[in-house]
Amino acid sequence: MKKQLRLDSNYVTIKVHLKNGRLIIMNNIDIANGIVFQKMEISKESFEDRLICQKKIYLLQSLGTDLGYTYNWYVRGPYSPSLTNYVYNNLEVLSSNDFSGYSLSSSAENNIDIVNSLSEDKRADFGIASWYELLASLLYIFNNKRSWKIDEGDNALFGALIKQKPQYNKEQCAYAFDTLRKKGFIQLEV
Repeated sequence: MKKQLRLDSNYVTIKVHLKNGRLIIMNNIDIANGIVFQKMEISKESFEDRLICQKKIYLLQSLGTDLGYTYNWYVRGPYSPSLTNYVYNNLEVLSSNDFSGYSLSSSAENNIDIVNSLSEDKRADFGIASWYELLASLLYIFNNKRSWKIDEGDNALFGALIKQKPQYNKEQCAYAFDTLRKKGFIQLEV
């Protein structure tokens, strides 16, 4: 039987022996990150890979799967310095381990599927990194409308994003916003 992980504690601890003889101790959060990173195919090989990592984890957390990373606005949109540090220090160990004896909650698994499925909605006028950058950036601004001093309405939201990221246009923003709404990232009040 698989052990269901609780993301809010250090409930499970395992020891991992590496080929180089190092011993690493992992807790629930490490194991959960390992499962998430494997399921989301997180990589740190290129700048685009690291950008996609940042945006996918931001989107995942916005659906309620909290891995504990805080985000602020940076040049390429929402960015978590602690996620960057964690990925650089732990990705090799986490991506090579077998976590088949552990499972995430069904809601976390579903949220991972939703974030991964966003790539299926990517149009030809986007690369995969620019698509996830647009989605995460638009959602970040939407979720922080007050601090960004944005009035209600799509035009104000899209205008704020385009001011920060002039490589996008209103039509692309509208498509991305509609995708986020359809996938459950945005609930509009009626």
